[in-house]
Amino acid sequence: MKSAFRIDHILLRILFGRRWREKVWASKADVARLQAHITATTTPFLINLDGVKRIKLSLSIPNPAYNPSLLKIPSGYLMTARSSAVHVFNDRVCVTNPDAPKDVNYVMWLDAQLNIIKYDILDESLLSKDASGWTSALEDIRLFDWKGEVWGIAAVGNRLEGAIGQVMVRLDGHRITQYRILPSPREQKVEKNWIPVAHASQLKLIYSLEPLQILSMHSPTEPICLPDKFDSVAAEVPYPYRGGSNLVPYADGYLAVVHSAPIAYQGARMYTHHFVLFSPDLQIIEISRPFFIEHIGIEIVVSMVLQDDGVIISYGVGDRLCRLLKIPHAVIDRLISCESII
Repeated sequence: MKSAFRIDHILLRILFGRRWREKVWASKADVARLQAHITATTTPFLINLDGVKRIKLSLSIPNPAYNPSLLKIPSGYLMTARSSAVHVFNDRVCVTNPDAPKDVNYVMWLDAQLNIIKYDILDESLLSKDASGWTSALEDIRLFDWKGEVWGIAAVGNRLEGAIGQVMVRLDGHRITQYRILPSPREQKVEKNWIPVAHASQLKLIYSLEPLQILSMHSPTEPICLPDKFDSVAAEVPYPYRGGSNLVPYADGYLAVVHSAPIAYQGARMYTHHFVLFSPDLQIIEISRPFFIEHIGIEIVVSMVLQDDGVIISYGVGDRLCRLLKIPHAVIDRLISCESII
């Protein structure tokens, strides 16, 4: 077959010249547009499935908050969210608010019914007290509990090196009281979307899902331990799946939501999402069919909280909206089973 293809390839070039591809085959751009159109028109919306309920958040701040992270605490819930002076509309149009030019993170305290009781700007000044070049505001903080303390892992920029790294931070109220920059295991300049999970008295960080590579730490302040078979060579193509929410106990293993690599669609980006079911030893058992949450465009799931009758996910829409969504067990089981979701 390969020989026949090469012969046909040569004959087509002789007949049509260098532009034979345009005469005979669709271009790669045409194929990508068709695939994006099929994805946009056939992928279901999670919010339309029976029993799924969006939880309204009431927050009055100068700039929109988005990409929230939710953590269960004894008094209710703790939530963080990014807020930017750049307002994004229709996933592509950016407008800057000159009255509040500073990018910040907010810390919010919610009661058991997920009503916002109070909020404050996260004090990130600890990160800028040295000459390292790491700058606030942190991006997409993923909160987690570590032995009764509130920790988070987030992306942080370095203005001196033009890099983005992962940083571990400890929160005490509305202040960051401790931080540690996590070295890239592949010495890359951009590291984002590591997934935290407390597992077997260790802190695990899911570095990538395809291939599945998991880093370990004895605590948030200890060095990273690489697995014996860690692939230290950076992938030449984008990872197909990216974090994603934290992992929560589910069935006999764990559950998370991840997103696929962005797809160009009508001049903007769109993301599809998947539930991922893990075994007790953090091996992937199943990846669900793709779904949108509520919007064809930019959607990022940051956290998941387990409930008696399902889970709550926190996510951002269009880089300008904060959302919570309650998903019953029946919907999750349907999405990660072999049955059709249509």
